[in-house]
Amino acid sequence: MVLKFPERVTGAEARLFADRISDELQHDRPRVVADLSEVRQIDSRALHVLLECLIEVTRQDGEFYLGGVSPEAATVLELTQMNTVFELLPELVQPAESFRSHATQPMQEINAVQPLAA
Repeated sequence: MVLKFPERVTGAEARLFADRISDELQHDRPRVVADLSEVRQIDSRALHVLLECLIEVTRQDGEFYLGGVSPEAATVLELTQMNTVFELLPELVQPAESFRSHATQPMQEINAVQPLAA
């Protein structure tokens, strides 16, 4: 499953992401990519939610990646040292090839995480 994040990611947007991956968590060895290619701002609450998702996916012997990380998001990850916690995919062109294990089920289409209405 690949989910695309908007330009500005707060804890609320990240919580939407966590809710969206619940279906993927029903599979053995879930595979999740958070597409951060368009992210220009990400707050600490969002990083905390992503960390929770990583823990849950890993608990189920799955794989969780941050993909196509924008320069702005990469800076935040470096400053918080989260770049040492998450596995990063440099591109999202063919994310299925980047997974270590090749499952028999195809990857789902990219779904955008929609920001909450103000």
